[in-house]
Amino acid sequence: MISKMKKKQLISNAIFLIIGIGVTCLFLFPLYWMITTSIREPGSTFTNPSFFPESVQFSAYVMQTENGVSIWSYFMNSVVVSLGTTILTIILAIPAAYAIGRFNLKIVSPIIFVFLVAQMMPSSLILTPIFVTFSNLGLINNHLGVMLADATITIPFSVIILRTYFKDIPKELEEAALIDGAGPYTTFLKIMIPVTFPGIITAISMSLIMSWGDMVFSLTLLTRDRLRTLPLILYKAMGELGVRWEILMAYATIVIIPIIIMFVFLQRFLISGLTAGSVKG
Repeated sequence: MISKMKKKQLISNAIFLIIGIGVTCLFLFPLYWMITTSIREPGSTFTNPSFFPESVQFSAYVMQTENGVSIWSYFMNSVVVSLGTTILTIILAIPAAYAIGRFNLKIVSPIIFVFLVAQMMPSSLILTPIFVTFSNLGLINNHLGVMLADATITIPFSVIILRTYFKDIPKELEEAALIDGAGPYTTFLKIMIPVTFPGIITAISMSLIMSWGDMVFSLTLLTRDRLRTLPLILYKAMGELGVRWEILMAYATIVIIPIIIMFVFLQRFLISGLTAGSVKG
């Protein structure tokens, strides 16, 4: 009887394993096709399609645009904008989330409502006021302008995520630190921040992802080719090169690979952080 149950369990596990492998391959196939297309010979994507490329070429990864700007220049621009936005977000979001999560003030609920509304508003709705304001401040064709614009999206999201972590820390932990002689700043830096480390990693990761993939603000605020970020050149390549698929897929690979690598290493923090933010008050 036990042997039959074990045999049924093994068969069931094997079936689920096969289904899981099949679904995984199904979802990973577009990524595989994108990467292999980027290293095929020019023009062979449709003239000689095959599961494995007959010859491997990396010319698409070193190609320059019509203005002589390398694809890696766009990559570095995206890195600068993403890191700058993330640093700005974390510096402002952590203290804000701490104040909203720890202090019982009447103004907390309206502030949370404002942050939720900011999350629901489409970026195109605030493009005109941002463009006018940044024009007066001289932030057009400036990476700092894109960082500030991206921060209008990433800061509310990060505050909402981090607030749940700060709110759930026992007050006794903070009181014990104060009794031991730690001041408010020391308690915040050495007690509260380490405890909320998973939430901070989640906020950092999501800020990087959101700012890395931004196209709306970059397209509006950056008109000089040498300042543009990767998503813009991906959009531009579709019309400018009309369409050279190996080049377009090379651009897409460079855009998506850093996000995939980051998610693989930080998925534990991302899942726990987003779950906490969705079920906790």
